[in-house]
Amino acid sequence: MVTTEGGPAARLDSRRRDLAAVEDAGPDVVVIGGGMAGAGVARDLALRGVSVALFEKGDYASGTTSRSSKLIHGGLRYLELFDFALVRESLAERETLRRLAPHLVRPLPFLVPVYGDSARGLIKVRIGLMLYDRLAPGRDRERYRVLRPVAALALEPGLRAEDLRGAGYYFDDLLLSPERLCLENVLSACRAGARAVNYCEVEEMVRGRGGVEGVRVRDLLSDRVHTVRAQVVVNAAGPWVDRLRELAGITERGTRVTRTTKGIHCVLPRLSERALYASTRDGRAVLVIPWREFSVVGTTDTDFEGDPDRVEATGEEVGYLLDEVRRVLPDLGVAEREVVYTYAGVRPLSFEARERASDVSRKHKVVVEGSGRFLSVTGTKLTCFRSLAEQVGDLVLRTLGRRAECRTARLALDGSDEEVSRLAATAWLDVAPELAATRLGRETIETLVATYGRAWPRLADLAGKVPDGDQRLCPQNSEIAAQLYYAVSHEHAVSLQDVLLRRTGIGTSRCQGQDCAEAIGRRMATLLGWSPRRLAAELDAWESHVARSQRFRSARA
Repeated sequence: MVTTEGGPAARLDSRRRDLAAVEDAGPDVVVIGGGMAGAGVARDLALRGVSVALFEKGDYASGTTSRSSKLIHGGLRYLELFDFALVRESLAERETLRRLAPHLVRPLPFLVPVYGDSARGLIKVRIGLMLYDRLAPGRDRERYRVLRPVAALALEPGLRAEDLRGAGYYFDDLLLSPERLCLENVLSACRAGARAVNYCEVEEMVRGRGGVEGVRVRDLLSDRVHTVRAQVVVNAAGPWVDRLRELAGITERGTRVTRTTKGIHCVLPRLSERALYASTRDGRAVLVIPWREFSVVGTTDTDFEGDPDRVEATGEEVGYLLDEVRRVLPDLGVAEREVVYTYAGVRPLSFEARERASDVSRKHKVVVEGSGRFLSVTGTKLTCFRSLAEQVGDLVLRTLGRRAECRTARLALDGSDEEVSRLAATAWLDVAPELAATRLGRETIETLVATYGRAWPRLADLAGKVPDGDQRLCPQNSEIAAQLYYAVSHEHAVSLQDVLLRRTGIGTSRCQGQDCAEAIGRRMATLLGWSPRRLAAELDAWESHVARSQRFRSARA
């Protein structure tokens, strides 16, 4: 039990006091939104010596960031839209992220099966892969290939053999946890001096002679309202960008700068060992992505005008994805009953009046309004969050009349903030030499390495210092109690969902935390001083989350 001064509860109190300190000090910049874009912007600015306050109305990465396809990729499909600049930028950022976060970003082989009736023929795939390869920086990696049918079937025997003409073969990267990558940016920003507060909602813009001069925010934990003045406001609220512009009374670029589209994913038992890029009958693409013990199948792309806080997969959308998977992997008998769970999100694309949502560019834009002091971010592609943040940083520094170079491409995103050029390669990912020095088993250490990178020894050390620190939190998963202590004391976790979904992988495992949510909730209640009523509310909220991920079944019935 940690209740003494300096423990997690005390650290949380200091977090609340930070809001008053931010109000008094007045940062240079307020960033609204703690997803991948906002977190990246806060880190970029803080590392340049700018004082920053970041406010997120939910938890970091709880919106669009956590609903992605879990890829760091160039975007092979964007070549068809002749968006070569976006592909080049994405491929360069892919290489950068491999260096910054090797514990989270792993090489992933892709197969592009081509059939007689495919919308993309073998010649088109060959040309596309050749361009993709040439746009990628460096040559110290495996090159693309075009495989004969027999070679493609040897790699993935489950592929439909009938009318198979061949397959493209190339590499992109898997992002093990978008939520952790976002959190690493937030924590790095805080170590550089930024103040980041989750569960803190912007309710009003402060206006003066110069336009927007700050925000009024409500701390949803204490229900207190704080006025925070700043020279620049960065609106990185994702699907809520236009709502924040309306709140600010900003219409210089029109009433809409975003086009919001919905994408869903189905999580199934592992279907293939390589990612599959399959052409659909309507000319789109469906991806089958090996992730942990699963295959993530996605995604849909339809216009969405509803509430981004209440988005979920429908039975019709799930059926569409499964139908397309069965066309490519017919012998596996993929059925709706095999879907472990689903998730859905809303993309904040830059506004374009194209007919199909899937044809709208994924390139980010920074919309500058309010005499350069109100910046809105649209079109965010997860892979390019760092280059986007660099662009925003340059604009903000220019507005502030300062000069400072961007450092985000050089400093590791693993809790160390060290220059990546000074760090060893990825040999440290092999935990074998460390097993003898700890009581923790290989599976647990591998989980710690994949979660915290080079900072994993901190957790191994903490496991021996807190009560039951090396005890598993869930009988079905390898995360340990020390991670819960660390999440509360060092990673801004204040709710059960924070821990299950975004500080650990328990809530996105096969059991979805249902085997351990109550026990973990009781631990958190002790650490944070929750009342029985608060604990019951946390458990109810978790059950609602799980039910939402399964609701497509009843909708289909």
